[in-house]
Amino acid sequence: MGPSLPTTLNNGYRLTLVKRKVSRMSPEIIVETVATRLVAGLEFSTTMAALPEDMTRAIGSLVQNVTEAQMTVIGPLIAVYMEEMHADRPWKCEVCVPVSEAFGEHPTLRSHELPGGVVATVTHVGSYDGLKATYNSVFGWFTQHGHTHAGPPREIYLNSADEVAEEQLLTRLEFPVVLASS
Repeated sequence: MGPSLPTTLNNGYRLTLVKRKVSRMSPEIIVETVATRLVAGLEFSTTMAALPEDMTRAIGSLVQNVTEAQMTVIGPLIAVYMEEMHADRPWKCEVCVPVSEAFGEHPTLRSHELPGGVVATVTHVGSYDGLKATYNSVFGWFTQHGHTHAGPPREIYLNSADEVAEEQLLTRLEFPVVLASS
């Protein structure tokens, strides 16, 4: 089960930005440049087995803290996998939301910029349980074309299971990349 999200935050910003009909096709990997995003983030450690529960708990804490601090959220929820996932040991993750302005010290959240730059991106359609296959497609693309990973992958949740059927979930994956020379 993937993250369960409240539909609105303190300023009425809806976490769901995209509502469109989509068809089931093989994911298309696109290379594009994304802007740097100012975010409010919450870091946590997790394991493969605990990821669904830890992610849900971290998202709840993020939303609560952002709302209590009356921050203005300007984009959808993002998960950043700061360390490589391992089956046998914990790794660090971050959940964050783009915000309108930086903030000072906070007991739980950190204000920072999520670096922009060149990314390989694909939109996964469907259950969070199917994300592994989409990740494997992107990893295969990196290998096939000789590209290099340039930072931690990100999942951007364009809608939530609270608002659409599981098969209509949209998760944008971004992989910072250094392209191989042609």
